[in-house]
Amino acid sequence: MNIGEAFHNLRNQEKEDFIRVANRLLSTTFITRKNEQNKKDYYFLERHYELMREYFSLSGWELIHDRPLGVFQLVNTYGFNREKLKMEESIILLIIRLCYEEKKRTELSLAENVLLTTRDIQERYLALKIREKPLDRKVIRETINMLKRYNILQNLDSDPADPDCRLEIFPSLLLAVRVEDIKELYDKLAAYGSGESGIPSGGEEPA
Repeated sequence: MNIGEAFHNLRNQEKEDFIRVANRLLSTTFITRKNEQNKKDYYFLERHYELMREYFSLSGWELIHDRPLGVFQLVNTYGFNREKLKMEESIILLIIRLCYEEKKRTELSLAENVLLTTRDIQERYLALKIREKPLDRKVIRETINMLKRYNILQNLDSDPADPDCRLEIFPSLLLAVRVEDIKELYDKLAAYGSGESGIPSGGEEPA
């Protein structure tokens, strides 16, 4: 059965969901069942994975399903449509990834997602001596809002720049920033502290 026939055989509601979920993936890159707002779309993708995968492949996209993490990721096979992060955005993303890894290793919790605060990010930034001044509040706010759009995290309090703002980190972060160990994260952050510019190798681009 070809893609056209398979789509035609869907119920009307499923066709509407197919179009909505496809467009959502194109705009967010990640859909995770660990985000309550994503669960309906995540399970739709599970049920129709082969059809969605073939549909995206026609235009140069690969739909990846990491079942243990509970994450779908859409990747352009030609390297297009990728978010080019500014230096401070890359630093914040790497710090969040570092904090995520350390909390997963040291805290005994049944919660699937990791909780951080904006203060955690600022304190780690200063402790690593990347720059002498704290991160600008506007940069923090804009970066967290950008990562929220990609389903990498969500802020549980209104202002992401508030030091006490709680951030719920989703496992899609592990696909956005792929590293082998904590040392690699420290090395990447040290590269920024030494004045190197640009995004280090390793894929800190979430889309």
